[in-house]
Amino acid sequence: MSFERILTLQQILASENNFIAKNSEKILIEYAGNKIGKYLYKHFRGKNFLFICGHGNNGMDGKIASNFLKKKKQVSKIYEVKTHKSSKYLESYLKEFDIIVDSIFGSGLNRELRKIFKKIVDLINDSEKKVISLDIPSGIECDTGKILGNVVNADITLCMGFFKPAHFLLPGKKYCGKKKLIRLNLKAPKRSFPKIYLNSSKIFNYLPKFDIDVNKYDKGHVLVIGGEMAGASRMVAIAARKIGCGLSTIGILEKHLKFYNRLETGTIIQTLDKNLFEKKDVLVIGPGLGKTFEKNLILNLIKKFKGPIVVDADAISIFKNNKRLIYDILVKKKDIVLTPHEGEFSRLFKYTSQSKIQESFNATKLIRNTILFKGNDTVISFKNQNIWINDNATNSLATAGTGDILCGLISGLLAQKMNFKKAILAAVFIQGELSQIENNLTAEDFLRSIPKIFLRLKNNN
Repeated sequence: MSFERILTLQQILASENNFIAKNSEKILIEYAGNKIGKYLYKHFRGKNFLFICGHGNNGMDGKIASNFLKKKKQVSKIYEVKTHKSSKYLESYLKEFDIIVDSIFGSGLNRELRKIFKKIVDLINDSEKKVISLDIPSGIECDTGKILGNVVNADITLCMGFFKPAHFLLPGKKYCGKKKLIRLNLKAPKRSFPKIYLNSSKIFNYLPKFDIDVNKYDKGHVLVIGGEMAGASRMVAIAARKIGCGLSTIGILEKHLKFYNRLETGTIIQTLDKNLFEKKDVLVIGPGLGKTFEKNLILNLIKKFKGPIVVDADAISIFKNNKRLIYDILVKKKDIVLTPHEGEFSRLFKYTSQSKIQESFNATKLIRNTILFKGNDTVISFKNQNIWINDNATNSLATAGTGDILCGLISGLLAQKMNFKKAILAAVFIQGELSQIENNLTAEDFLRSIPKIFLRLKNNN
């Protein structure tokens, strides 16, 4: 099964150079421009267009598209951006056209916009017209999503050839609007790393299947280590069973028993004794542990458990000043996924907030295990140098407990013997789909919707 590739700037250049070597740059630019023109003609026939063009290949694409539309008897005008030219003429032009096409800068922009370009971007954004950007909205850095001084706020972005990281990484993704991939005759370079993919519902072709004689032990047993904040571990345990695992147990210290008086029916409580790991398939450690949980106990549990492990929340943050302790354990294990949000990531790894992809990739190399860097632009970095970006989440996930639910979804799928990588990708996608339900506002809402979303995705694939 093929998944949508996302190419970095250097990978895009390599792809284009391979095409040019066999054809020519002129053929590539003309092909791209005509594809843009065909899209605009098909979807916006009868509208009139103002193409605001820079001096690079992105501007050339816009000019060719404009000429294509003119041949189709559409009203289309080209406004060339010149640093010495006043922007006052543009302000009057903007009032005359239905659709503004931003073809000022493409994926190669790597420096802050000059004053004249910032002014032009402001005029575009203030025009109250439909804005379509070619490749990437002008003002966004391709590989990071960083805003370079100012940015066009597009309603639609026509992504040329391949998706780029900036289409999915914050803050850039906020300005892309609806993303439409315009396929060109380009091929992804074969020997280029990391390989970046867009997560999608295609992953559900790999969901676990069971015969009618299945029992609860066949569907796996999730062990969650609980702490003083019982709500978090309870969320994990419930979500794991909602996604289909057979049993879930919360393992706790005796001193924490008092926090677990009102436990959900179906969740098992067990003290941390010598039989703790017996018949347990997946371990989740971190949610609700509390900042005073003993570090050595966390390390010993991770070290001794033989199956897949999900490490989250306090089991990450607690090692802020003792990073090497947990690094040394993680590098010796396999099938471990760390699921930090930005704050937790910055406590355990170097974080510059420049490139979420590169920093996830570096962290994976450091611990030789999987990093799931949460956010509206979740990045999942696997140790085989494959990176995935998830793009179906909404801001309703910004509420307490959703991170715990994600741990439950991952562990519940892993307990059912789903492939390690595919279980993580499926869990992240399911959580994104949960956030799309209009009335889901709290973690409790998300929990109730898990079976519905899971069955819908399973049946559709």
